[in-house]
Amino acid sequence: MSQINDIEILINHFFQGIGEWLSLPMLAITALGYEEFFILLLPTLYWCVDQMVGLRLGIVLMTANVSNTFFKFLFHNPRPYWISDDVVVYSQETSFGLPSGHAQIAASVWGWLAYEAKRRWFTLVALVLILLIGVSRLYLGVHFTSDVLIGWVLGALLVFAFAAWHRKFGKWLGAKSDLVKFGFVAGSTVLMILLVLGAKWTADPWVMPEEWAIRAGDVDPYDLDGIFTVAGTWFGMLTGFIVLMRKRGHFLADEGNWRRLVRLFIGFIGIMVLYLGLGQIFPRNADLISFALRFFRYTLIGLWVSWLGPLFFERLGLLKFVKE
Repeated sequence: MSQINDIEILINHFFQGIGEWLSLPMLAITALGYEEFFILLLPTLYWCVDQMVGLRLGIVLMTANVSNTFFKFLFHNPRPYWISDDVVVYSQETSFGLPSGHAQIAASVWGWLAYEAKRRWFTLVALVLILLIGVSRLYLGVHFTSDVLIGWVLGALLVFAFAAWHRKFGKWLGAKSDLVKFGFVAGSTVLMILLVLGAKWTADPWVMPEEWAIRAGDVDPYDLDGIFTVAGTWFGMLTGFIVLMRKRGHFLADEGNWRRLVRLFIGFIGIMVLYLGLGQIFPRNADLISFALRFFRYTLIGLWVSWLGPLFFERLGLLKFVKE
């Protein structure tokens, strides 16, 4: 793989040779693939556009995130600036490079939104965004071309698979008891964590080469914070929607005009209290207690988005539920 990477660095050089003036636009484009962006996007869709679209997009996003972490841990490939002093690094990253998380998540999220929208113009916009996000990773010096291409392929496969199976599986699960539904949520959450832990354990006793570590800086590419973040959000969001929210029916996310803006404002305050507030209180060590508290914090965020927030909006007269 190292010989291939040496060749691919030429592509990084090509894009970076366009000029440093492009760094700010590329940083702005790459921001569309970061966690903070989706913390804004998903609740907005769920609360103010279409509840089911927001839910399905959340499932796609978190599945893409877990699978990306699994493959990163499994392959433990470097980033361009870890192996070459000739690559300018515009964005420090702490995880492994293959596959590109930005490319995979962009293909998954924007690909799924294009599937939901079923509008030619939106599909074109989505494809352009997917392309630009991938190219931004090459320009910024944080990914090889193969990282981006494999990320795109994995993202596309996820979209096709979810499009083929989500209705059938949703109908099957919807007919089950609350106990079975909760069992599915809990079981899938445990499976997510075990997959990533299993990939990490298969790499032991792998140690990052010294030349990588010198260029990468103080990084821990096997950091487990991400999987407990995703698993907690998954557990909270699906428990809130599949087990708790179903008794109330669906809410009308696309109604309310000014009420939509108010519930979005209040909803984001709730998220920030949990995301930033508890984040300052809870420890951030690589130990069981810290991981458990991170899982708990993101479970609360998932519950707030899918269940507690909508109930609070209803109490304030900002949202209307309809029985199924």
